[in-house]
Amino acid sequence: MMGVSKKWLIILCMLIMVGCTQKSTHEKTRDNTPYVAICKRGDKDIGNKLVTIDISNALDGYMIVIYHGTNSQVKFRIYNPNETDPYTYDLQPNENIFPLTGGNGNYKFVLYEHASANKYYLSYTTTASLKIKNDTTTYLYPNQYVNYNKKTKTVEFAAKLVKDAHSDLDVVTKVYNYCVKHIHYDENKSKLANNGQLAGYIPKIDEIMEKKVGICFDYAAVMACMLRSQHIPTRMLIGYANTPDGVIYHAWIGVYTKETGWIDNLIKFDGKNWSLMDPTIASEDPDSDIVKKFITDKSHYTEKYKY
Repeated sequence: MMGVSKKWLIILCMLIMVGCTQKSTHEKTRDNTPYVAICKRGDKDIGNKLVTIDISNALDGYMIVIYHGTNSQVKFRIYNPNETDPYTYDLQPNENIFPLTGGNGNYKFVLYEHASANKYYLSYTTTASLKIKNDTTTYLYPNQYVNYNKKTKTVEFAAKLVKDAHSDLDVVTKVYNYCVKHIHYDENKSKLANNGQLAGYIPKIDEIMEKKVGICFDYAAVMACMLRSQHIPTRMLIGYANTPDGVIYHAWIGVYTKETGWIDNLIKFDGKNWSLMDPTIASEDPDSDIVKKFITDKSHYTEKYKY
């Protein structure tokens, strides 16, 4: 992300769905009751004296990891079935909730403890054959990066925001429109990220909503929280975007609705069809043909991780 211009940082702040639907005034509104899936400890643990790996809820698409050692810098890796690049997390105190995003198959788990400088040593490794219910349930639960609970103010705010929505697509639109108008790109935080000073950063959703500024990672976390708490499966996607100024690391989201299934493709928004759109650039120049052409081409984006 070094040397990326302000223009392209703004353009790539986050991809989300936006669209327009016309509803009958007599159509019934959807239930906007907040939905917060609770991650619970179970009785199916693997691990050793250093780490507990609770795979009791693998069917629902998540696991809980607890570190029992004294090292202050600990990393945990998850290797999905048939994938070579691992998901690497910094373990926090107490329970860590991680999504299982690789579907059914054999997962590998590795614990690393800090030795010195940038060196870590392997402390524990194991494998487990897991079965995941489907490709949506995983993305209804909070996790380390999309971190919220019943007390999160953003959950209550989202319910009020979408109280007049008629469908899941309406909810996505209302949440999108709010982000366009009220959340702004944080240039200072972006510079820190570019310089590698935000390693291990975890978005604080309520803080982002209160300050109304953030980078693409923050946008994606807020959107995922709002939509998941409205029972809409939402995955945070992390990957790379090719811009005229070079390749940058980027975050966006994918959404599942009963009306459409998973929405990953980008199309023109003409009052009928749905589009993936960056909320920040939409707020500044929603009619830019150059921007629309750029973000419509999915070859500009390479998905690497999903949370």
